[in-house]
Amino acid sequence: MTQSFFDNHSHSYFSADSNMDIDGAVAAAKECGLAGLCLTDHLDFDPPSGVADFTFDVPSQQKAINEVRERISDFQLLKGVEIGLQDKSMPVIRKVLADNDFDCVIASLHLIDGHDPYFGDYYKPYDYRYAYGHYLEEFDRLIRVMPDFDILGHYDYIVRYPDYREVTIFYSEFSDVLDSIMGFLVQNGKTLEINTKTYQLYRGRTPVLDINVLKRFRELGGEAVSFGSDAHGTARIGDRFDWCRERALEAGLRYEVYFKDRKPVYIPL
Repeated sequence: MTQSFFDNHSHSYFSADSNMDIDGAVAAAKECGLAGLCLTDHLDFDPPSGVADFTFDVPSQQKAINEVRERISDFQLLKGVEIGLQDKSMPVIRKVLADNDFDCVIASLHLIDGHDPYFGDYYKPYDYRYAYGHYLEEFDRLIRVMPDFDILGHYDYIVRYPDYREVTIFYSEFSDVLDSIMGFLVQNGKTLEINTKTYQLYRGRTPVLDINVLKRFRELGGEAVSFGSDAHGTARIGDRFDWCRERALEAGLRYEVYFKDRKPVYIPL
């Protein structure tokens, strides 16, 4: 694996669905040749009934990261957060971002219309076109309501958990809303993520990254893309980043990007 790769999306034991130790995460990242790692633990406020609390104590997380950073000198360990967007959560989201110093903020959409797609109920009334299109439209709307972020997290998260045969966001089917999302990112200095956790086997089907989405991002003016493993354990840190680089180059993108002190750092592909 190329030393320049930076994993912008991973979860320590501060995330409700992970038990990954921070020292272990750093060791795994160094072992697979990464130049750096950003821990972006989950903050999803106001969960629907029956869904676990995906929040954490931010000062405790940042203190733990700082303690590890003081012991390492040859590796970049950064402090991040993955914010779950919802209308009713906007006041507390803004307060958390104002009160804390993050290197990187990922904006994601994990809860929609009072459902967590992981459990499958969201999809039941809809065919795949409506389910995916509505998700993308909500994402497009919410990033304009809360534009204080750096990376758009897994825009195709919604294809992980349905029972549909169709488990890919094809640019040709959702071009209008994808253009709107990607245009907003380009115009506001934000970036798209290739999240390798999406492209694995779920319920008998494996979602595919449509290269035409990346090509269109480039056409709209995007030059840099973020790589994220979405690791919740050490085995997946940096997973398939060589493949990410190949897809980015195929689309005509020029840089990998990570964020430090909320400012982009570009690495030539």
